[in-house]
Amino acid sequence: MKNIVITGGSSGVGLAIAKDLVQENNIIIIGRNQQKAQLVQVKLGANVKVVIGDLSKASERMQVVSKIKEIFSHIDVLIHSAGVMPHTAGENINNNLLSHYYLTLNLQEALVNSRVLIVTGNPRAINLMPICDIQNSVLARAGWLVTHKTLLMFLLANQLENQNTTVNSFFPGDVRSDLMDYTKTLTNTDVPVGKYLAISPDVKHLSGIFFDEDGTVVPLNTKKFSFENAEKNLRQYLS
Repeated sequence: MKNIVITGGSSGVGLAIAKDLVQENNIIIIGRNQQKAQLVQVKLGANVKVVIGDLSKASERMQVVSKIKEIFSHIDVLIHSAGVMPHTAGENINNNLLSHYYLTLNLQEALVNSRVLIVTGNPRAINLMPICDIQNSVLARAGWLVTHKTLLMFLLANQLENQNTTVNSFFPGDVRSDLMDYTKTLTNTDVPVGKYLAISPDVKHLSGIFFDEDGTVVPLNTKKFSFENAEKNLRQYLS
């Protein structure tokens, strides 16, 4: 059995992935809403533990890290599925970038020879959207979110390479969730690509790769997405 940590695992994409993995793995679900997370724990069974905390806040994030380390000495897979549709630039940066980056670094010692997965958006949009720091509209914030999450994959893949930790991103498809009014109307609640990327030996040694909802590798625009561009564009947020 593998030890798997899923952020945002009490609803939407994270919950869908947890359901697929729970029978044969030990899972920690991280969520903000204790009641919702505990209901999921009861539903999924004894292989699931719950850790409550807001990963966008540094103090709560460190408490979450401490609780995770009490349960797992080693983490085989860390899945970043938590996220918000932000109303401000600050909310976007804290919830959709810093929370992923610092949680990964804080758990780095437990992630040797492991996998990190980042849930992100439609690859067509990611390849088309410019990398821009302006976040003065809903569309601009959405573009910032998906492009900067993709840059984060390249940054972490490089930083964790020496400890044989792979970092990849994937689009889960259109899945029912509470993220937006649109996603609340969807009927699909399955994310098979999550389980595939988490445990399949086929992708064991792949890192810095974007996958679509079918588990197919998506070529990214190399003029925009690289470790060098990730370092340049993310430095101002992570310093």
